[in-house]
Amino acid sequence: MKKGFLFAFVLFIVLFSFPRAARAQVFRIGYTSKVLTYLPLFVGWKKGFYQAEGLRGDVVQMFSGGVHIQALTTGELQFGTFNPDSIILFNEKGGNLKIIAGVANAAPYLLIGGKKFKRVEDFKGEKLAASALRGGTGSLLTAYLRVKGLVYPRDYAIVVIPGGTPAFLSALESGAIAGAVLGTPFSDMALDRGLNLIGEIVEVLPKYQFNAINVDPAWAEKNGATVVKVLKAHVRSLRWIYEHPDEAAQLFTSEAGAKPPYPRRGIEYFTKNRVFPIDGSVTLEGLRANLQVLARDGLLKEPLPSPDRYVDLSYLKQAQKELGM
Repeated sequence: MKKGFLFAFVLFIVLFSFPRAARAQVFRIGYTSKVLTYLPLFVGWKKGFYQAEGLRGDVVQMFSGGVHIQALTTGELQFGTFNPDSIILFNEKGGNLKIIAGVANAAPYLLIGGKKFKRVEDFKGEKLAASALRGGTGSLLTAYLRVKGLVYPRDYAIVVIPGGTPAFLSALESGAIAGAVLGTPFSDMALDRGLNLIGEIVEVLPKYQFNAINVDPAWAEKNGATVVKVLKAHVRSLRWIYEHPDEAAQLFTSEAGAKPPYPRRGIEYFTKNRVFPIDGSVTLEGLRANLQVLARDGLLKEPLPSPDRYVDLSYLKQAQKELGM
């Protein structure tokens, strides 16, 4: 009798649990490199915010915006977190992807020179690094140097190095490049290792939508409930970082290997300057700056389109509503 009861109990648990597991929605979200910008993604998984929404899946390193776009259009990824410049250029060539939430609503980057390079003028005739020739760090680099009097490609060359800020720092230390824009906290690490601060990107781009969550709208329309759940988890992750900066720094250390005090310094910078949008919002004023930079690079023509053309905030608004915001 007892054995029969035990068997029935176990069977009940299995039958009850299986539909719950089956209902878990699977998705893949991409990121470029393990820098502080992408901390909300790792918080979402490690703190269980995605799981709380009935989601499971992977965070996948994709190295560049171009690779992200290919993965989104083929269905390999459902969400990509990368610079909106790639979305803008892709859509202007006939593509159709949408920005649905903010990740980094400013460009927290410093232009760092190698040990022999201390001024902007020292970069003449030298090789600098970026993740792409145009868009993202490439646009940040050319925008800053243009204001300071150096024009690409007349005055310097750009070497495309995949892997983002950590790869740039390694190339700087080896002497393979003269300079690069580095994100926090790797920029602090570079300065402490004897490399040189040339300037801050915010000097020339105080408003800029540096990073966002992007989707294929055809997929999102068919999976609207999943999109809203992902964005609810994203917003909860952002809020958690503001509320638990010390624990967030420890989490970043475990994920990226950046040792104290750099992660904590970086989080203080991101939260103090509201780089992380605590409500997941996108700054349309910042997107307008993205468009202006691309136009100055010769990649867009006047009159410039409205930033709204590339954005669908309906899922974020629903997520915020369900969170009581």
